[in-house]
Amino acid sequence: MPGPGQPSYEELAARNADLMAVVAEQAALIESLRAEVAALRRQAGRDSSNSSQPPGQDGPAAEARKKARQREARRARPGRARGGQKGHPGAGLAWSARPDETRVIEPGRCGGCGAGLAGAPGRVASAVQARDIPAAALTVTEYRMMSRTCRGCGQVTTAPYPAGVTGGPVCYGPNVTAAATLLASTDVIGIERAADLMDALLGAPVSTGFASRCLARLDGALISAGFEDALKDALRAADVPITDETPAPLTTAATSAEGCGNPHVYTVRTMRAYAGGGPGLIWYGAAGDRTKTPITGFGILDGFTGVLVRDDYGGYRSYDTGLAGVQQCLAHLYRYLDDAYAIDPETQAWTRQAGDALRQAASAARTARDAGEARLDPALLARLRHDYDQAVAFGISVNLSRPWRKGNHPGLVLARRLKRKAAQAWLFATRLDVPPTNNGSENAIRGYKLAAKISGCWRTLATLRRHCRIRSYLTTARSHGRRPLAAIRDALSGNCWMPPQPA
Repeated sequence: MPGPGQPSYEELAARNADLMAVVAEQAALIESLRAEVAALRRQAGRDSSNSSQPPGQDGPAAEARKKARQREARRARPGRARGGQKGHPGAGLAWSARPDETRVIEPGRCGGCGAGLAGAPGRVASAVQARDIPAAALTVTEYRMMSRTCRGCGQVTTAPYPAGVTGGPVCYGPNVTAAATLLASTDVIGIERAADLMDALLGAPVSTGFASRCLARLDGALISAGFEDALKDALRAADVPITDETPAPLTTAATSAEGCGNPHVYTVRTMRAYAGGGPGLIWYGAAGDRTKTPITGFGILDGFTGVLVRDDYGGYRSYDTGLAGVQQCLAHLYRYLDDAYAIDPETQAWTRQAGDALRQAASAARTARDAGEARLDPALLARLRHDYDQAVAFGISVNLSRPWRKGNHPGLVLARRLKRKAAQAWLFATRLDVPPTNNGSENAIRGYKLAAKISGCWRTLATLRRHCRIRSYLTTARSHGRRPLAAIRDALSGNCWMPPQPA
């Protein structure tokens, strides 16, 4: 029995129950705070390396982390020399068997006694070929259009202006027009700098208005020739196109217009060289928002039945049922796996196993393709796929009841997604002509991000679409061996280069 003034058993039991309730409440609060801290740390640590955030939005902390990773990578491979590594094929200028001009360089006087060497016996001691371009200078050509009177009927006929010569009485010729058009259409230069370079490099002092009119003329020629429609027809007939999109800044006045609040540049391209199939096609387009509506309006994916390489943006998903297959971009999946791993490396270690399986499969597919093999070793593929499936199953189980600040734990969301879309993540391993990433499109569209940094923005959606159409023409023509200046002159003279159509 308790002594005088001591609590009874019932009182102690009640106090203990109260304390246990407080402890349970505090434990729940601590767990909730841990989840909140993890969520905040994850949000603060996200950048273009572990999420879909554009690189242009990375802050100073992200840049510091990037440099730290680069230093660690250099330390991980000690002793590596700078420049090209052993076995690298390298590249250089080829010796020409038939030079355009040969000049003989004579020595002045004897290096010993100083006597003259004219008429002395000699031989070619060495030779070097220098490739250069003529000094840029404007030449003035006066064209005199003759009129002739027919002796038979008396009709007077006047010769037309030469191709590429417009306006007057003084105007720039087709080569100056083509050069200004090329410079002005380059993503990282802009109209003002293009006009300045025309004067500085070529001695042709053109105005910004002239450069802008050059772009409008080329765009009009492409529209008249039906180039963009022909390019879209060729892309629809392709086996494996890849896609991507990126924000494109417009002026405030332009984005205030209806349906133009979130302008984006889109690209669809082929990577035929990836599978040894020759030059590819590349198309750029622009829209005022990032929804399925503009994707449908582009008229490329409707009716397409091949394999599409893309990220998991929802605007493309409605096409999946009509496709031969979809390849999820592994570069995006790697970033998502890194993002989940950073939350808690101990509990989210499964992300490393899943990522390693995909990376090994991508490396094996590249090796097999380079060796001319038709498929991966079945045993290797089965082992890597088993590692992936096992990791994803563990990711689901370990995160099933793990608390998070809002909704399900990101690790659970990612693991379920990887399980649901495993066939789209692994298509490249069964079809070696399918690239495992859409990096080709990301690289192709990078110029627009640089243009936005340099020029600031486009004034209207129409000028952005014009820029896209011109870049589609010049980039695709160049991939097929047509030099940009020649392609521009062809288009302006009514002989626009057209993409090859499927048989």
